[in-house]
Amino acid sequence: MNKKLSLIFITVFIDLLGFGIIIPILPSFAQNELNMSELMIGINVGIFSLMNFIFSPFWGRLSDRYGRKPVLLIGLGGNVLSYILLGLVLNGTLKSAPLLMFSRALAGFFSANIGAAMAYISDVTAREDRAKGMGLIGAAFGLGFVFGPFIGGFFAKRFGFGFPVFLSAFLSFIAFILTFIIINESLPVNLRRKSMGAFSLKRGLNKLINTIRKPKTGFLIILYFTIVFSLSNIFSTFQLFAEDSTFGFGFDIEEISYVFAFSGLVGALTQGVFIRPLLNTFDERKLFIAGCLMMGAGLGTIPFSDKVLAYLLSSVFLMSFGNGLCLSIALGMISKFSEPDEQGGILGITQSLASLARFFGPSWGGMVYHFISYKAPFLTGGIVMLFMSFLSVRLLKDKYTSLK
Repeated sequence: MNKKLSLIFITVFIDLLGFGIIIPILPSFAQNELNMSELMIGINVGIFSLMNFIFSPFWGRLSDRYGRKPVLLIGLGGNVLSYILLGLVLNGTLKSAPLLMFSRALAGFFSANIGAAMAYISDVTAREDRAKGMGLIGAAFGLGFVFGPFIGGFFAKRFGFGFPVFLSAFLSFIAFILTFIIINESLPVNLRRKSMGAFSLKRGLNKLINTIRKPKTGFLIILYFTIVFSLSNIFSTFQLFAEDSTFGFGFDIEEISYVFAFSGLVGALTQGVFIRPLLNTFDERKLFIAGCLMMGAGLGTIPFSDKVLAYLLSSVFLMSFGNGLCLSIALGMISKFSEPDEQGGILGITQSLASLARFFGPSWGGMVYHFISYKAPFLTGGIVMLFMSFLSVRLLKDKYTSLK
């Protein structure tokens, strides 16, 4: 890993660690302290990603116009403020359901700049190394899921819900300082767009539709959206399932954080370590299809673990390993088919659609958990991924042979 990639990896990891800390806390707090229904919990979990969806194209275009570094700095600084507000809600100082949603929406607005980090990776890597470079972003997400939920559950159990969130604010501030001091701008002035135009939701939707219509990248972006949606089905409901002592495991918040840490560790190792030798040995398109099959099998079998921890961890392993393969390979392929001066915009749109999936996923999961069955979020996610493995056979056609 070269110096530039190392620096952006560390900065993104610290920021995503703060995001991971929230994962086991929010559903438990919303249910136990605010008496929210599963549906409302899903919406509160998803509102962060809805704001990501709306504003990711804006941050992507902004990075194409002014560079990657300023956009990264603005997002990190905004995250500090949003975590402070959320911490005040969770520690009871400003205990309020509307403020809980507002604080997550604010965090979603500022965190929508992740496309700039992806564009940075694209700026400093050769085209043939894009999948491996994007694996670093995936590894940062994975490591955030390893340590973030563990830190959140560990400290929330001992010091209350607010403490780990204030820690998130501090970590985002550290990421801001590191980015300001050691990250150099990656987009040359001659490749920057002369104008990004006024922000318009309608224009952003038109750009999204036009990007999806592109012959190669459009299909890949749809695949990426579906992968994220399937996994997100359980973001707001796995905690509720694991806490329940009737059909679940009766876990407390710390024990739930261990499962998330295990999932994150598998994903991080897949995207940061195993992806390189696998891509050097197998066709990345066939690996993608295999990843879809593994992810679908893992998701669908979680609710049938029958209170046996070994069964649960086996399902989570399959889900996380398959997800790690799918996300890294899909991002790498999308990047390869993007023009250099459109990297920020296209990757921003990709992340925007992924964020929309992270809104629909928890919202759908919460709704079917509440109205149908605790098994429904897991089964729907698994079924969708098995269907996507069938659709992904399209990647083996001649027009995708240039991927290698």
